[in-house]
Amino acid sequence: MFSRLNIYEKWMKSRNAAFISLLEFNQKAKVVDLGCGNGEFTLRAKGEKIGCDEIIGVDADEEMLNEAKKKGIAVVNHDLNDALPFKDNSFDVVISNQVIEHLYYPVKFMREVYRILKPKDYAVISTENLVSWDNLFALFFGYTPFSIEFDNGLYKIGNPLSPHEKETIKKPFPHVRVFAWKGLIELAKFVGFKIEKAVGSSHVLGRLGEIVNLRNARFITIKVRK
Repeated sequence: MFSRLNIYEKWMKSRNAAFISLLEFNQKAKVVDLGCGNGEFTLRAKGEKIGCDEIIGVDADEEMLNEAKKKGIAVVNHDLNDALPFKDNSFDVVISNQVIEHLYYPVKFMREVYRILKPKDYAVISTENLVSWDNLFALFFGYTPFSIEFDNGLYKIGNPLSPHEKETIKKPFPHVRVFAWKGLIELAKFVGFKIEKAVGSSHVLGRLGEIVNLRNARFITIKVRK
């Protein structure tokens, strides 16, 4: 179990690095992080790459928002399944890392991202990949994909290879919609975005896999422009 968790931690580092690489330096940018959690990644995006003075974090988990607020982030408590509480063309940059898979209405969410972005500005969205090799391996043997979650009574079931198999956990926002590579890209195009770049990260074959086999990487991250 320890080794599997350790692998996932390495994958998360690779995923976050890929996400950060798609951001642009702009000290004057008005930025919002949709699904900011405790604000740790929000501050990393702000400090390591964008360099903006202020960033807004939106989340529906009050406990996490309190942690983000303590870090100096301006926070908004809001359910991302609902219309966003911002005016049209409000932001230069929208970021959302590992959030869309938790939402019941991803099309509505992407339309809202498009609406609040200023013309010609960009968003970076990252999510799990249903067709990553580890998920395909699980499906081949009749197991539940690693990216599938259930609810706060039972986190995972049907995959003995998962470190969370039959684990009871309080998880108020489990995965609801898990995208394949083409699905996320086509959704972005459907709502009007232009795809600037799509990257795969955290591949079972390591860095080589990320280069030659993007579509089966563990995570999908897209940079889209309005």
